Amino acid sequence: MSEAAPVSTREMYRSIALSVYLPSFFMAICQGSVLLMIPLFALEMGANPAVAALVFAMRGLGNMVMDVPAGYFTARLGDKKTMLMGVAVMAVVGFLASQCRSVWQLALIAFCFGGAMATWILARLAHITEAVHISQRGKAIATMAGLQRFGNLIGPVCSGFVADQFGFSYVFVGIGLAALMAVVFVVINVKRNKKGHSKDSPGIFALIPHILSRHGKIFATAGVAILLLTVLRAGRQLLIPLWGESIGLDTADIGLVVGLAASIDLLMFIPVGYIMDNWGRKYSAISCLGILALALYLIPFSDDFVTLSLASMLAGFGNGLGSGINMTLGADFAPAHARGEFLGVWRLVGDAGSFAGPVVMGYIANTFLLATAFTFSAGLGIVGVFIMAVFVKETLVKH
Repeated sequence: MSEAAPVSTREMYRSIALSVYLPSFFMAICQGSVLLMIPLFALEMGANPAVAALVFAMRGLGNMVMDVPAGYFTARLGDKKTMLMGVAVMAVVGFLASQCRSVWQLALIAFCFGGAMATWILARLAHITEAVHISQRGKAIATMAGLQRFGNLIGPVCSGFVADQFGFSYVFVGIGLAALMAVVFVVINVKRNKKGHSKDSPGIFALIPHILSRHGKIFATAGVAILLLTVLRAGRQLLIPLWGESIGLDTADIGLVVGLAASIDLLMFIPVGYIMDNWGRKYSAISCLGILALALYLIPFSDDFVTLSLASMLAGFGNGLGSGINMTLGADFAPAHARGEFLGVWRLVGDAGSFAGPVVMGYIANTFLLATAFTFSAGLGIVGVFIMAVFVKETLVKH
């Protein structure tokens, strides 16, 4: 549980505006730019689509590889030092990427981008867990998730314009500069460097079995539900464009469909914070899983732009109802004496779902019918609803 005392909502937001929200916004711009630029830059350098996809996947692999080490460093070095490590690496890699001359160099850079982002996200979550009382944590984290979504929208727009007008090198220099701005805000505004390890804390190689043995019930229930949610979220990002293409929509129409869904998703972070802190975390998680599953089930019944847009917007609404739920539940369940280590394993579970979702859904769509992947996804969502409703305890402590 957080050591912070409950304060007014206004004071809570003010206390973390400069230390968490502003650097998070800059890092979200970096991440959104990276997601767009990595595959396009690979194609620009002569890679075929398969190689470009492999280079892009290296970012996700970097995320997964660094989750547990980031938790280890957060516990031993402290949240502020680990936050600085993540944003500093992002800045350095951004400047190095501007000098990239081969696809394989870009693959290594993509891996480092993913590792830097994972380090930043985990240390930031550990910091906000300490800085915000549990009864206000939902609003704090949902707002952070909303800012991240906003930055992820701005990043591709700005980087796409810069790449078109000036070239890819200037985009990566911009990423480095944005990360440097985050460094400045963290150095000046994060006052404490909270460590969380104890004398019986495990070494880095024994960390995963240690955490799973101590908190096995949490990971077997809430962890599985979050894993299913991340599989649905990642699969949705792949399946909706594929369905749009299968019903004859052009690229512009598909982009508009995805944009409409993203807009609904973005707007949901404000009510979701209220829901999590007043009704409970389970309301948010169950609503998210249930409505997202329903939307994915309905998408194969769409046959034109309007019906696909409506189903996709419902999916965006459902996904938005879970803004920050993964981070909020992880922060609630994390024990004070092993917060960093626990959050490292918790994030690894979520990132594994994000990595596996497109792979699994792509295999099902390729082996069977594309509509089968939607039905399978909806089924996973219903399983997640059942697990969350029956086996996961409510973590909200009302003040």
